[in-house]
Amino acid sequence: MAKQSLAYSDHQAELEIQNQALRYSQQAAEGALERFSALFSGVPLALMLVDEDGLVLENNAMALRLFRPLESDAPIVFLQPLIESGFSEPVNQAFAKAKTTGRCEVSEITVLAGANGSVTGDLHIARIHNPQDELAHFICAFVDQGPLLEQRRALHENTLQLERRNEEIRQIEAELRESQKMQAIGTMAGGIAHDFNNILAAILGNVTLAREDTAADSPAHTSLIEIEKAGRRARDLVRQILTFSRKEPPRREQVDLPDIVTEVVRLLRINLPDNIELQVLCDAGTPAVMAEATQVQQALLNLCGNAIHAIGPKRGTVSIELCAVAPSQANFERRSTARGPEVRLAVRDTGSGIDADTLQRVFEPFFTTKPTGQGTGLGLAVVHGVMRSHGGYAHVNSTPGLGSVFTMNFPAGPVPDAVDRVPGRKPAPLVDATPSAGQHVMYVDDDQALVFLVERALKRRGMRVSSFTDPLAALTAMRAHPNDFDLVVTDHNMPGFSGIELLQAAREIRADLPVALASGYVTTDIEQAAFAAGAKALIHKPNDVNDMVDTLQRLLLDSASSRKVG
Repeated sequence: MAKQSLAYSDHQAELEIQNQALRYSQQAAEGALERFSALFSGVPLALMLVDEDGLVLENNAMALRLFRPLESDAPIVFLQPLIESGFSEPVNQAFAKAKTTGRCEVSEITVLAGANGSVTGDLHIARIHNPQDELAHFICAFVDQGPLLEQRRALHENTLQLERRNEEIRQIEAELRESQKMQAIGTMAGGIAHDFNNILAAILGNVTLAREDTAADSPAHTSLIEIEKAGRRARDLVRQILTFSRKEPPRREQVDLPDIVTEVVRLLRINLPDNIELQVLCDAGTPAVMAEATQVQQALLNLCGNAIHAIGPKRGTVSIELCAVAPSQANFERRSTARGPEVRLAVRDTGSGIDADTLQRVFEPFFTTKPTGQGTGLGLAVVHGVMRSHGGYAHVNSTPGLGSVFTMNFPAGPVPDAVDRVPGRKPAPLVDATPSAGQHVMYVDDDQALVFLVERALKRRGMRVSSFTDPLAALTAMRAHPNDFDLVVTDHNMPGFSGIELLQAAREIRADLPVALASGYVTTDIEQAAFAAGAKALIHKPNDVNDMVDTLQRLLLDSASSRKVG
């Protein structure tokens, strides 16, 4: 009995120890559960305990705030209804992988969030170890990537905008370089044209005087006529250069472009090659434009001539097309300038087309692909200059082997800033001029050949002439004898002292003295400054010497009439 009692006592002691160990284990488990619950509830992530059937066994406060922010939102029961339909399959695959490997994640899925609409983020899945015969359980953490995604999108958009801006900057830089190059060439061309104008004026003027001295049946008379023809062709070429360089402003008036097209077609058909078919497509009701008809006709002839040359000996078609276009279609240039309706005049050909390198240079002055002696390289440069001076623009599209289309876009209707004569300064019609014998004209020009020519021409009309190649010397003579002159005519572009300054000084010396300005290129600024300085007329060089003399006689007669009335 004693042994049994002792054994029972030992067994009781062992049971007590085991019970105590169980109580400790239970306390530890309860403590761990409390810590887990606290961590599960308080962690700043949306957590859910989900079984493999998708039943949500538990969710924390963050999950409720994110997925069910309002009490009126339905409770979270199953995970799958929370997933936006487009992401259901990736989520199912992630759970299947997590069951096998223990963990998986799926990125940037969209989860429905009750009153909040939806949220986008990453779903991290980890399997909880449990007996094999029970359903697998998973702890799911959803990381809201919304703010980060917004930053990514913003960064991506900023990157795209920066790339677009860099492209725009590169394009603007290219256009600026092209504009500066064209401006530099235009300035050079204008300077050359100015000097050439003086030479041509001397040639044509002396030819006119020589013809007056030569009998009509004289062989020399025929030679002089041919010299004059050549000189006039040279003068027209200079005018093309001046048009390109914007030194000669257009005198605009309301023009119906169909009339110009009709005239150009008439001129083209005279010598049109048999292999070329000429088509004309003009929309009815095309609005008028403010333009100088002669310049537009010249530009259109240049384009048609190039089109015919591009086709060569093979059969082909040249089409002249005229229509009105909306501002949204007129987007070749002036991206930052608001524009109204435009009129588009285009020349299309089925010729050889233009390669990309040549296409970049087609509007450059003196650039030509024609053989030496067959082209001046001014045709398209003139088109560019005409359109720029008319407030429009020229453009070209071309594909090698398929032909080209050159377009000229004009602002439709009246142009508020159209270049025209200064208001109130429209030249009066020429009066019946009679020789102004004895009247004294001061002529000032730094070109000795022109001074010699004008002096001879005026003396033939019975006038007295004092000519000067130095404007300061002319001013000194005027101060010494202010009442000795009846008219002062001066060139504009002279070294050291411009014609405008000389006119102003002359008017200060004698306010009633009639003055005139001569120039090879009259811009709007020069014209306005000349009239503001008191000029009674502007003389364009090279002009017919008789026309110039007639203009000066008219000024003298007007001055004499004014003195009589006064």
